[in-house]
Amino acid sequence: MVKLLVALVATVSLTNAQEKFKPNWDSLKKHKPAPEWFADAKLGVYFHWGVYNVPANGNEWYGRFMYEKDRRKNWGKDIYDYHTKTYGRDIDYHDFIPQWKAEKFSAKRWVDMFENMGAKFIGTIAEHHDGFSLWKSEVNPWNSFDKGPGIDVVKEIGQEVKKRDLKFMTTFHHGFHMHFYPKKENSFLRPLSMHAATYKDPEVPQDEEYRILYGNTTYKEECDIWLGKLNEVIESSCPDYIWMDFAQGYIKEDYRLQFLANYFNKAKELNKDVVVNTKGTFFPTNLAVVNVERATMEDITDEVWVTDFQLGSSWGYNKDKRTAVDPQKMIKILAEVISKNGVMILAAAPMAEGVIPVEQAETMKEIGAWLQLYGEGVYSTRPFVEFGQGPTELKRNPEDEWNDYGAIKAGLYDLNAKDIRYTKKDKNVYAIQLGWPGSKKEIALETFAGKAKDLKIKSISVLGSKERIKWKKTADGLVVTSPKKKPAKGDAAIVYRIKLR
Repeated sequence: MVKLLVALVATVSLTNAQEKFKPNWDSLKKHKPAPEWFADAKLGVYFHWGVYNVPANGNEWYGRFMYEKDRRKNWGKDIYDYHTKTYGRDIDYHDFIPQWKAEKFSAKRWVDMFENMGAKFIGTIAEHHDGFSLWKSEVNPWNSFDKGPGIDVVKEIGQEVKKRDLKFMTTFHHGFHMHFYPKKENSFLRPLSMHAATYKDPEVPQDEEYRILYGNTTYKEECDIWLGKLNEVIESSCPDYIWMDFAQGYIKEDYRLQFLANYFNKAKELNKDVVVNTKGTFFPTNLAVVNVERATMEDITDEVWVTDFQLGSSWGYNKDKRTAVDPQKMIKILAEVISKNGVMILAAAPMAEGVIPVEQAETMKEIGAWLQLYGEGVYSTRPFVEFGQGPTELKRNPEDEWNDYGAIKAGLYDLNAKDIRYTKKDKNVYAIQLGWPGSKKEIALETFAGKAKDLKIKSISVLGSKERIKWKKTADGLVVTSPKKKPAKGDAAIVYRIKLR
């Protein structure tokens, strides 16, 4: 018996060893892109916070645009002049690092706020394009623990999230680092980029001390550093979700393969189901979730996808544009996204000192209040036979500079009470009306005259209302009548629960 047990243990150990992911696409495609927890979550949040928050002007690309004298595009074109007038040309991006104190930062306070918004996964930016890491790093001397605020942001947020029944995410944007700062044309052998900035005499510091920060490295060094940074966070935190920004395709394929193998194997060791996304084609969609920026899909997709929206006026805090998105509009867009098998991520934009602007905090509070009342129709749901109906046209904007990384955007902020979105869970179908239609208004749910016509209905109610809801089946569909009294927070959306037999 003992020999048999030993043999069984040896066999299991050998099988586990054999099942390790290898750095090739055939092996990696065995990873399931979207685990159930991700499909259930529906809403997540993270934040853009870094050195760029010190000048807090324009956007999180400040470190690049402050060196681009002849930038003509609207996006960031005023930053060079702003920097010149405000700080002078002898102040460089690295000079802002000691000024980033983060003296009011509290991981607990931030995670409390995000959890109260209703986010089921919460995270932090790990590194933006600027080359400054937000964890204690041996690979990168330019990090938030050794310089600037003296905080391992990834560790502190991760520890706080993991105390709760929530998933942890980190976002990596550093695939573009090699092209982020202006360089001498043809001075570095690396893949061409339509988004690169090249100058005969770039103003970016060329000193050896700043070489890694400003990306004045060889292509191989850049790839080595890219993978080294990811490996550090995987080993120290192993996030449930590693979010990837565009441009990871500039990294050599064998490095990308090794990252995925390292991540999936570490997750397997910890018995975690993890997620990675692709924004473009740098990872295949049979192992990574598709990410589209501030956008939706045309129809219900077979696979779960993800989209990101900013809470403030830009991804990074802009002191000259103290605005936040309308929470009611974001609730409507959330319903649109989940009706098509999507997951929404919101991105906060904290100030350098570690305070989330009150405008963004209020938006999060309102979203959370609605979800607390009507989350039944959101969390752990799946798409219905059709995503919905309504007159609002959603379409691609051909003028969008980032069209390669987005999908359908135009019309998203125009969704209204004439639009309906569906979800389902168990024996319930949820018809989410994207706004208050008024008292005792009839609306025909058209899919019940089409793809759902054979479904037998047991009862209909409106979440948050004690009123008896009138309904009838007609040739036009399932006709429901709105309550006499508007449910709480009903201006954003109201939810009809349709119980099936």
